[in-house]
Amino acid sequence: MTATVFLVLLLSAYWIKARSIEAAVLDLYLPIFLLGGSFIAFRLPHLPTINFAYAAVIPIAGTLLIWHWREWRFTRTDLWLALFMGGAALTEILHSDNGTAGLILFDGIFQGVMPYMVGKMLLEKDGLRERFVRRWVHISVFVAIISIWEFRMGTNLFNRVEGMIFGSYNTFGAVRGGFVRAGGTFGGPIQAGCMFGAAMIMSLWLGVLDKSRGNERTYFGIRRATLITMGAALGVLIANSRGPEVGLVLAFLIARMGKAKNFRLSLILTLCLTVVGGGIGYIKAMQYTSGSISDAKNQDQENAIYRRVLLDEYKSYIKEGGLLGYGVVARPIVPGMFSIDNAFLNFQLLQGNLGLWTFILLGSEGVLASFRAARRATQRNDVCFAMCMCGALAGLILTLTTVYLGTPMYSLFFLLVGWSQSLRQTEEASVTAPQPVNARFAFRRVIA
Repeated sequence: MTATVFLVLLLSAYWIKARSIEAAVLDLYLPIFLLGGSFIAFRLPHLPTINFAYAAVIPIAGTLLIWHWREWRFTRTDLWLALFMGGAALTEILHSDNGTAGLILFDGIFQGVMPYMVGKMLLEKDGLRERFVRRWVHISVFVAIISIWEFRMGTNLFNRVEGMIFGSYNTFGAVRGGFVRAGGTFGGPIQAGCMFGAAMIMSLWLGVLDKSRGNERTYFGIRRATLITMGAALGVLIANSRGPEVGLVLAFLIARMGKAKNFRLSLILTLCLTVVGGGIGYIKAMQYTSGSISDAKNQDQENAIYRRVLLDEYKSYIKEGGLLGYGVVARPIVPGMFSIDNAFLNFQLLQGNLGLWTFILLGSEGVLASFRAARRATQRNDVCFAMCMCGALAGLILTLTTVYLGTPMYSLFFLLVGWSQSLRQTEEASVTAPQPVNARFAFRRVIA
């Protein structure tokens, strides 16, 4: 059944021809990406793995390259992206073989470069920004509502349906506080927390947009946008992952600046609050993780100490890895510490200092580009959107200091970075109403 991935590829190509490339993004790629298409894959021997999300985006990226390549505007971020992906392949060539390097390169192109292209070249086209975000948020809220069953009863309904169709069913579910941490369609609670958090931040912009139009519906006296934001926040709650929750706090503080009447004052207050809150949080975290793993009082504290010990145990390997790291095959493993719950440490192990710093540069460019777009914007809706983008990226980057960069999060990161490079002001047509002629100055017939 997984071979049906090729039907998705053909359907995406047909959708582009019959309708439009924008319709293929909205109707196929986005729903498949959010509804678990990244985890249903097919692979022929010696060829790259193709999952449903890859199959949907390949014709889109191909069309962009063939018909829209003249619209590409080179930025520094393109250079960092090329170095990041090229460095990963070069590392595998040096430490394993050319075949593995090719597989790593193609996976990076499908999972990172192509979403980056979609974000940079498509999502700021006329009207697509709103349609994309609205569908993104609505699908995420739908997943959150269905995942309540997983949170309370322990059964992931999405996985159950996947098992009925494709013959595989994952029954694993982490428990915290007596409830199962919901993973939804995102492969696990950490990924789910990040994806729901990003959707919640973008829903804030939809609230501002709908309020500015003055025609938003209310249900039981509550605005529709508020209910949607609450639905996305529910997803973060039932995912029950501390890293994404901490990242969401930072993302929310930054996104709220886009709604402030005095942007400069809001910026100063946010910086002060972030510095003070971050300092206090750092001190508390160091106290909480000061002992050894054997001193932990519960599983949560043990996990926190494990993340701190990781940095010490892998320090010598990081130093020896140098510029290009070890690659996926030759990656060193400290006994008992196979899981690298820190995306930056993982990149430095796999791709060396080149991979680490180009990834940091990619994230920094996305945050700075979004902030600059907010400062350039003259319309309130554009300012809010740019700051929501800035917050979503900053929150995700902060989260990655305590978690790994899972499959849907990886594509989301590169899509947002690419999107940030093309942010522009929306054009709102304004029609001047004809003014009535004052009768006192009307022309009259006179006799000379």
